[in-house]
Amino acid sequence: MTITKLGKLVGDWSNINDTLLHQISNLFKLRNCNINLDIQKPNNVSSFIKDNLSHYDSNQPYTVKRICVHLTDWEPGHFYCFDNNMHTNWKAGDVYSVDWHNSSYASANAGTSNRIILQLTGLLSEEYNEFLARLKRFDTHNLELKENSW
Repeated sequence: MTITKLGKLVGDWSNINDTLLHQISNLFKLRNCNINLDIQKPNNVSSFIKDNLSHYDSNQPYTVKRICVHLTDWEPGHFYCFDNNMHTNWKAGDVYSVDWHNSSYASANAGTSNRIILQLTGLLSEEYNEFLARLKRFDTHNLELKENSW
């Protein structure tokens, strides 16, 4: 499978703003991190693509990670397709890792509300591995507006 659930962030998803996006990004400690807020409106389709992420070192593709954090619950009509695998039924706060260098993906919103996902793409760091180990161990991380909420 090209998408793996890593855990869940628990927080208030009713007010998505820059502070929240940067707080989430800072948790993962990816170096040279690109933050992309993907808002897919109803009746919108994104055709299959395969990212090359050419601004990262192509000789070390496994040092580049892509994290997806769902900021809205799945609703009928929302989906992602990674190669032959359909991705549905997520909840707001679910965190997934995407095997971007081995897969193509597409998405569609045939539903009635926006589908919002935060995508973080960056280089591995020791702090990333430490946060991921805690997330996997405890399965959830409660978001609070302070520096260290562990």
